[in-house]
Order: sequence, then C-alpha cells, then structure tokens
Amino acid sequence: MQPTIRRFTGDKRDQRIGPLRFTVDELSALEVATAEHGYKGEGGFAADVVVAFISGRFTANLPLSEDRRRTQHFRAQVLRQLNRIGVNINQIARALNSDLTPPDIRQHLVELQMLLELIAETLRDPAGPVEGEEAAA
Repeated sequence: MQPTIRRFTGDKRDQRIGPLRFTVDELSALEVATAEHGYKGEGGFAADVVVAFISGRFTANLPLSEDRRRTQHFRAQVLRQLNRIGVNINQIARALNSDLTPPDIRQHLVELQMLLELIAETLRDPAGPVEGEEAAA
C-alpha cells in the first residue's frame, strides 16, 4: 500500500529547522522518494518523515543516536548517584563540624569534595566525537 500525503488540516508549519545538508547522492535519492510519494517539494516530505518518526508511526535503526541516548542516560544516573553521595557527605560534614573533629578527617572531606566536583564536571561536559564518527555538518 502506497503511503498517503498528509492532508492539510489548516495548521501551517511555520517553524523552520535547517537547512538540512545532503550529499549529491542523498539529495538525488530524496528527490526520487519525494516524487514517488507525490510531494511537490523535498521540505514537506522531509518534515512528514521526521514527524512520523518522532510520533512513533515508524522507526529506524539509528545506532549513533541510540548510543548517544544511552550515554546521556548513563550520565544522568551517575550524576544522580553523585548527588546522593554529596547529600550524605554534607550530612557527615554537618555532624563533624561540632569542633570535636580531628583535623585529618576534615582534610579527607575536602579532598573527597574536590574529587566529587571533578567527576561531576567531567560528566557534565559533552563527550567529544567518538572515534570513527564524523562531526555533523
């Protein structure tokens, strides 16, 4: 069954994303697909494909996207756990600030706090390009 073109519902698409960039071969394939599906222009076809994807009407295997999603999820979990550790450290620090704390314990807490801040900052920074992955143009 041939997919149908989205019927105009009165909701004009006036927000732009782009411009999209393609290789010569990709653009040629896009133009062919656009014509095969009865679209007058590539923009409407590309927008409908994106909307169908994000609404779950079809899926595609996008491993780079999935890897990035998993990395972001992992970072979020680590940051959440670091936050919980930080809360515990603050509770310990509050208890130790009763002037009965030996000075070497305080130094260890300072070092631990610096280490946690370094780990959190490292996880906040987006990872650089993965080896073999090209930067999007």
